[in-house]
Amino acid sequence: MARIRMSLVAALTLAVLTLAISSAAQGAGLQCAGTPEQYSAVIKQLEANAARAQALAEENPIYISDVEYYAAVLAEAHRCAAMLGPVATNSR
Repeated sequence: MARIRMSLVAALTLAVLTLAISSAAQGAGLQCAGTPEQYSAVIKQLEANAARAQALAEENPIYISDVEYYAAVLAEAHRCAAMLGPVATNSR
């Protein structure tokens, strides 16, 4: 069970880093390549990592750059999730 959990965490981390690197390469342009479900999972993981980094930064200022990084990537993930979110249709 622990191996499965660690594999899941590793896969989510890899997905987050892939999204972050691809968006950084694009510069200011926002490129959302995932599904809303993927962004939802990534946001949960990023929020946990951001909270952990914040706790570490309160003890040691060297982690402040980690907090800023997670905040930037989390903001971008939220923008992509909002852009790819459910589209309301009006059918008659």
